Amino acid sequence: MKIHVLPEMTIAQIQEEFSKVYPYLKLVFFSKAHKAYKGSHAKFLITDSSLTLGSLEKKPKSGDLYIEVEMPTWQVERLFEEEFGLHVQVFRKSGNTWLETSVTDDLTLEEQNIKGKAGERLHFEIVDPIDYREQE
Repeated sequence: MKIHVLPEMTIAQIQEEFSKVYPYLKLVFFSKAHKAYKGSHAKFLITDSSLTLGSLEKKPKSGDLYIEVEMPTWQVERLFEEEFGLHVQVFRKSGNTWLETSVTDDLTLEEQNIKGKAGERLHFEIVDPIDYREQE
């Protein structure tokens, strides 16, 4: 897939483009970078999806981002960082919950999306209101 990135685009527009191809995955934006196989701290989560990419970047630029289904998750996150200075984390749907995929960063986007689709059939009984981060 190709995402044409412009500084005037919003976070929501990038998320929508990505989700068209990977409906069981979503891109979540953060104000700080994270290391491979590590999660992003919640205090750096950007919740306003109407923000423009230009407002997040130190040096806004335009260009195309090519994302292939066989790319591992960590590589996609790094591409956003290196090409556009955007800090993203891929999350995967699991039932009614979105999981940060930091533990499975080696899985390809296709594999993550398949796991997300399979997780749609799962039903969790939540006993305690805890943070269900991926724990494989």
